[in-house]
Amino acid sequence: MSPPEPLLALRFESPGYLALLALLPLLVVLSFRSLAGLGRGRRAAAIVLRCAVVLCIIFALAGMQRTQKKDNLAVVFLLDRSASIPQPYQQQEFDFIQQAIDGRQPNDLMGVVAFDGRSAVEQLPMGTLALERLTEPLAPDQTDMAAALRLAMALFPPECARRVVVLSDGNENVGGALEEAEHYRAAGVPIDIVPILYEHTNEVVFEQLRAPPTAAAEETINLQMVLRSQTATSGRIKLYQNDRLVDLDPDSPGTSQTVDLAAGANRFTLPVPLRVAGVHRFRAVFEPDEPQADAVAANNEGQAFTVVAGQGKILILEGAADAQAGSSSSAALLRKALESERLECDLEVAGANALDQVRLLGYSAVILSNVPANDFTEKELQVLSTYVHDLGGGLVMLGGEDSFGAGGWLGTPVETVMPVSFDVKNIKQIPKGALVLVMHACEIPDGNYIGERCAVAAAKSLSSRDLIGVLSWQYHGAEGYWAVPLQTVGNKTAIIQKITQMSMGDLPDLDELMRPGVQALIARFDAAAKHMIIISDFDPQPPRDDLLAKMKQHGITCSTIAIGYGGHWINEGLAKEIAATTGGKFYSTHDHSKLPQVFIKESRVVQRSLITEQPFQPRLAKSLSRLVAGLRQDEIPPLEGLVITTAKPLAETPLLHVTDEGSDPLLAHWQVGLGRTVAFTSGMWPRWGPAWAKWTGFSKFWAQTVRWCSRQSQSANLDVTTTVHGGRGKIVIDARDKNADVVNFMNVQGALVSPTQEASPLRLTQTGPGRYEGEFDAGQRGSYVLNLKYQIGSGAEARSGTLQTGVSVAYSPEYREQRPNLALLEELRARTGGRTLGRDDAPAAFDHASLARVETRSSVWEDLIRWMLVLFLLDVAVRRIAIRPREVARKSREFLADMAGRRQTAEASAAVLTTLKDKRERVRGEAESAEAAERPPPTARYDAGEAVKAADDLARTLGGATPQDAPVVARPTGKKPATDEAEYTARLLKAKKRARQDLEKDQQE
Repeated sequence: MSPPEPLLALRFESPGYLALLALLPLLVVLSFRSLAGLGRGRRAAAIVLRCAVVLCIIFALAGMQRTQKKDNLAVVFLLDRSASIPQPYQQQEFDFIQQAIDGRQPNDLMGVVAFDGRSAVEQLPMGTLALERLTEPLAPDQTDMAAALRLAMALFPPECARRVVVLSDGNENVGGALEEAEHYRAAGVPIDIVPILYEHTNEVVFEQLRAPPTAAAEETINLQMVLRSQTATSGRIKLYQNDRLVDLDPDSPGTSQTVDLAAGANRFTLPVPLRVAGVHRFRAVFEPDEPQADAVAANNEGQAFTVVAGQGKILILEGAADAQAGSSSSAALLRKALESERLECDLEVAGANALDQVRLLGYSAVILSNVPANDFTEKELQVLSTYVHDLGGGLVMLGGEDSFGAGGWLGTPVETVMPVSFDVKNIKQIPKGALVLVMHACEIPDGNYIGERCAVAAAKSLSSRDLIGVLSWQYHGAEGYWAVPLQTVGNKTAIIQKITQMSMGDLPDLDELMRPGVQALIARFDAAAKHMIIISDFDPQPPRDDLLAKMKQHGITCSTIAIGYGGHWINEGLAKEIAATTGGKFYSTHDHSKLPQVFIKESRVVQRSLITEQPFQPRLAKSLSRLVAGLRQDEIPPLEGLVITTAKPLAETPLLHVTDEGSDPLLAHWQVGLGRTVAFTSGMWPRWGPAWAKWTGFSKFWAQTVRWCSRQSQSANLDVTTTVHGGRGKIVIDARDKNADVVNFMNVQGALVSPTQEASPLRLTQTGPGRYEGEFDAGQRGSYVLNLKYQIGSGAEARSGTLQTGVSVAYSPEYREQRPNLALLEELRARTGGRTLGRDDAPAAFDHASLARVETRSSVWEDLIRWMLVLFLLDVAVRRIAIRPREVARKSREFLADMAGRRQTAEASAAVLTTLKDKRERVRGEAESAEAAERPPPTARYDAGEAVKAADDLARTLGGATPQDAPVVARPTGKKPATDEAEYTARLLKAKKRARQDLEKDQQE
């Protein structure tokens, strides 16, 4: 049996420096000779101190460390919360870590990380399990085990043994867990696995729906379907084209087609004619005849789309308010003008149909005619920006009371691609607005986060000149309940930072927050519009009547947003009363994702100052812009209103609105990314431009404007194939010319837009004659759109074009796998030296036997340097200061005696003072008695003897001297002292000999 390993030991980082210890004997010899003048005791002490100083230097150079063995253990549990694991099995994961506590030793720590597509720390390493339940999954459509392993490694505390326990089915589809396992092996951290075992015995998976990425008009394409079944079964297939159900079997009732599936892969082909140009989206759904034959319904769908080349259409979106005017609306007049110039247009009400990047592929340009920003979701706003910047589309925005800054477009992604800034950055006398937000959103799930998003959206939609304040039920000291005191918006960064730090408590009384907000709004005389927004369930006490009356008196409007439906009672009556009394609006919603849109809409109340409604004559600037080609100043009709904006530095502004305070852009355009955008800050033709609607050049002007910004039509001379397999997408292009010869050395590159609207560059490489290939990550559910630009040849003979294509992933890869990936889990375990644990082995997670005790090292070189300095000073002191023990002892005795004498003198002085005081009192008493009883006769003779005697008595009492105590001094003899030189020298030699003898005695001692 090997002896136990010591818990404390010393180690050296650079042990080679220890060879310098061989110089210590030489140091002793040299020091013995150089210190010969010292006594034996001092010399020995000096040599020892010198050796100690040198030892400290050598140990410091060698990197001396103090090592210690510790037995404490930290275990981090990784719980897989992805959708591939059935819900009952996810509960078993939590039960496992609860059972694991039984094996924990007193100093052991445990942490918990839940992961799916994202990782979240449920509990930091601590001595007990503090969790009662796990939070909801963050991204269950994916599994990123690698990110969870990285997070777990970062959670481990120092100076303890480490272990990770992974509870998962091993179906990873994002990241690389095996790469992280190599880092664990290098760090000596084992990964124990707890496989989650399940299997779907009856399951049908719609593995693939393939459609050609591009096609020509009037072409019939073949849709290819692949369905995999574990057992023989039957069902029906439904096909949707552009969300319209296609009749697959016209000869029989119903629109679906009956299919019989055999065990394994089943392939079907459906011909579909394509009559019109644009994007054709297909969605196929399998419905089993027997529900028990299919365990998971989420993987019974396939999606694909085909882009049919042709003349691009124009999508015109108008606001709901304008749409009520019908054929006389501004958008309808614009549509009529464009169609007269042979441009095909689709007119829709904004928000009626969802916008995504695939749908917009069918349009070469989009026109926003007086549309407010709140008619779109946050994702749709990003889609519009991506459509221009990365997919090469065109975007035109027309002015109106619901457009640009007045329509809440400030701070949106659309503003970043437009040629004008929606804020007024020039010095102009424009009235400002003031907005106060009363936040009470804690009654709904994630209320603080949702309230934060709403407040940030409102702040971004305001102009930099406007005022904003935010109130929440959280006391902020001197600022009261102001999370953001009412102030000028400015650059918005500081305000947004304060909003993100806001916390909303359960408000007991609305008056507590509304009153300081109303008082602040009343105090701002420079605000033309004053508005308040309240978000709450309105169960707090209502505001006082005098407060509502004061709001009405000072023109402060208040809109209310009721939330919390389904959780408890909502006092809609109070919310409606506040809005009605103050002239605001009442909103109620069950969809919390739409709350930011409501805040943006209400924030527009204070942005009306950006609108100017005064007749003016547009000024044609000196410009080579194609948008105003052939246009003369004298033929431009007047306008009667516009929205004030600021032109961006690189934008062209061929038409201006000129005033005494300067000029504002009326028409601005530029190219941004792959696309082009145009801003026309006037509009609303029946109201602001009746003369423009009747102008003979109206159609031509807008036709050449839209054609300038429209995306180029794509080429149909390329054969494109897109596929997705294992979370990776692949695009293959076969290029041939009109003579069917392959096209080599073509430059193909562009952008890939993911379902999350993130754009990334994509470049295709030539892999064969006329073949170009590229790959991309396609692990998320949704549509991936590719906008490619190609160039053939160079110089004057170069030809270029664009290509838009893509691929769709119908469902998450989590639903594709039917059983655990045990091979991946086993490889993780084997690479790191971990173990496989079962459900009943939970306490073994804290087993110390399989782990070596962790060794902690702490450097001691700083302590060595300190000791070296102290020892060096002692060495100098020993050599320079001679200490005689006898003399020290004698001086010590004298010092102690002197201290004792001082103590006796002090006591004697105190006694004398006491005696003197008593004597004085007694003498006073006797003197008073004598004076009263006896008085000497006037003729009595004075006797000096009694006075002298009394003085002597007093002197003796005080311890003084009397004349009798005077010392006797001998009379001088008159002889001179001896000055003989020989006698003087003899005395010196005798004194020197005596001193040397005393020194030798001290050294011997």
